[in-house]
Amino acid sequence: MRNFILSFVIFFLGRKSFYNLNLSVIKLFSVLIGNNIFFSSKASGENYFLKKICQESPDLCIDVGANVGKYSEYIITNSKSKIIAFEPSKISYEQLSQLKKKYYNKIIIFNFGLGNKNKNLNLYYDKKNSLWSNYNPEVRDIHYLKNTNLIEKSKIKKLDTVFKNNKKKFDFDIKLLKIDTEGYEYEVLLGARKFIKQKTPKYIQIEYNWHHLFKNITLYKISKLLKTYDVYKILPYSGGLLKIDPKRPENNFYNYSNYVFKLKK
Repeated sequence: MRNFILSFVIFFLGRKSFYNLNLSVIKLFSVLIGNNIFFSSKASGENYFLKKICQESPDLCIDVGANVGKYSEYIITNSKSKIIAFEPSKISYEQLSQLKKKYYNKIIIFNFGLGNKNKNLNLYYDKKNSLWSNYNPEVRDIHYLKNTNLIEKSKIKKLDTVFKNNKKKFDFDIKLLKIDTEGYEYEVLLGARKFIKQKTPKYIQIEYNWHHLFKNITLYKISKLLKTYDVYKILPYSGGLLKIDPKRPENNFYNYSNYVFKLKK
């Protein structure tokens, strides 16, 4: 009976004329599982996750791709945690510096990016939206990133190198390593392998998006790099964290979403 009904529906709706409509329905329902909710951190569930972090009394959280510091400020104002933040964009860093003035003893900021090698790269950005600054010129094929045509020279360092040269600054239990680098997350993790092995942050949060398609980076590939972590998806609003299997294709959609890697017990 199930196959009969399915065949009936496919016969009528599986036509060229319904393709765009069917695609729109898929995109709509995809939002319900936490995809493409970029307009609100409350709606995306990220605020719920941050609240959870703060309730666990963190000592230190790392914010990679801090932008102007909203993520860091939430943790600072809702917990006793210290923050180490990295932001390569000069425009965003100027605003992040204001957060440093406000919470001088709570946050350390660095004006460079993180990656898998110590080197210099071009940072592509749009003055009207610094959130979309990235190191990948090919993402101009993404329709909403057409204006990332300004270029800024950016220094890149490995987190392993930064940790080695600043061990006193990292001499706390690390609750969270958050990485939001517009498609450069995998490179950041490659350059942080020694750091992660030694400091074992309980949570590693990454943004996963359309950017990763151009670099052939899947969620599964990232999970293989973090073998001592289980993978969770942040669900909308207060839906919480859902443990997922990164080997399944439906969990590797190249849609904007936030994933959390939690250290295995």
